[in-house]
Amino acid sequence: MFKILAYGLPALPLASLYFSIYVLIGEFYFKNYGLALSIIGSIFIIIRLFDAFTDPIMGYISDNFPLRFGKRKPWVLIGGILFIFSTWMLFVPIYKSVDVEYFFFWLFISAIGWTIAYAPYYAMGAELSMDYLERSKVTFCRELFTILGIIFASLLYSISFDFDNKIFKSGIGSNIGLFQICIFSSIFFVLSMFLFLLSKSNSKEVSYDKNNILNIFEIFISLKKQKLMRKLLFSHFINGLANGLPPALFVFYVNSVLKSPEFTGILLFLYFLGALVGVPLWIFISNKLDKHRVWCYAMIYACFIFIFVLFLKEYDLMLFAIICILSGLALSADLAIPSSIQADIIDLEYLKTGRRLTGQFFAFWGLVSKAAIAISTGIALILLDIVGFNSDENNGKNVLFAVSFIYAGLPIILKMFSIYLMWNFKLDKKTHSEILEKIKT
Repeated sequence: MFKILAYGLPALPLASLYFSIYVLIGEFYFKNYGLALSIIGSIFIIIRLFDAFTDPIMGYISDNFPLRFGKRKPWVLIGGILFIFSTWMLFVPIYKSVDVEYFFFWLFISAIGWTIAYAPYYAMGAELSMDYLERSKVTFCRELFTILGIIFASLLYSISFDFDNKIFKSGIGSNIGLFQICIFSSIFFVLSMFLFLLSKSNSKEVSYDKNNILNIFEIFISLKKQKLMRKLLFSHFINGLANGLPPALFVFYVNSVLKSPEFTGILLFLYFLGALVGVPLWIFISNKLDKHRVWCYAMIYACFIFIFVLFLKEYDLMLFAIICILSGLALSADLAIPSSIQADIIDLEYLKTGRRLTGQFFAFWGLVSKAAIAISTGIALILLDIVGFNSDENNGKNVLFAVSFIYAGLPIILKMFSIYLMWNFKLDKKTHSEILEKIKT
């Protein structure tokens, strides 16, 4: 159990910062430095698509060029340090006046750092165990710390401690909130790395193949033959688009539709608190049912809850708080189950070909995930610009409804399509047990 916990810990500080870039930084640069939403959205698309397409390269490096202290861990450390430094430069700009070039450069560096850490870290998760159920525990543990990191970021963004009066105060400026997130994440990263690097990976069960030539088409050839992986990747991409829209617009929705900017951090906290509570629930359900059906049930549930967002008006804080908690319950399943299913498909690929390209497959998984986030985040901000959204309070009813529809309506449509793709998925618990038996023999 210690091995799994030590593996999951680094996800907390990294997720805290990544979430802040993904959800908070757009509004921060829009409001404080006057960058246009369409420009911010376009930069997000360009940087994150570049970031996504470098994942397979990092996966290949991680698979084939182990460093002195291990195959995955040193890359996580190097990438994490670079990522944290670049987020400091983004969240606490060294200049009073920041232009597009500054934002682009440091977002680009943060993407490189994230890629160096991300591909080896996720590949390592698939290698900690080959057991069908224990793999879910590994991914749920990682995503549990991911959610905890996001919860801390949400609180730190809106609450600070007044040392003079010895009380907590809310409604702080975004610059103070982002600074607090940087401090917390940096300290926790150092502590988590200490345990992470000292823990034993114990990946003796897994055999590796060293590929002397980087052949990006190798994965595409495997995907061409592997129908299940294609279906999972496409469903994951569509669901990623759906999941990317609400966080990208969360601050705008709370500020302009609900007209309650001082409660942004608390509402984010409630959303991810719901996700935290959902972790043991989905672990229990996934132990009883097949993973793909559990994921579908989680998406159906999320769609039902999100319908009510379309009917909220200004100051409907209590209703939205309830929606945040209830919709958050589905997030932990979205985060953990698809990557656990992918690890099972890698076993099937190993049985058929005798090759286990874990790092490269998870890098390709990262490519799909990041591409979905890049497109959904960028398009969300560009759509706001198109409908005429502005930073002051002069947004008409049609504009505000457009914000609500992009925030909640589009994700429902996308999730329904993802459910359709995954409902009759052909890799269940029984089939995976048969695959492992054949591998052993």
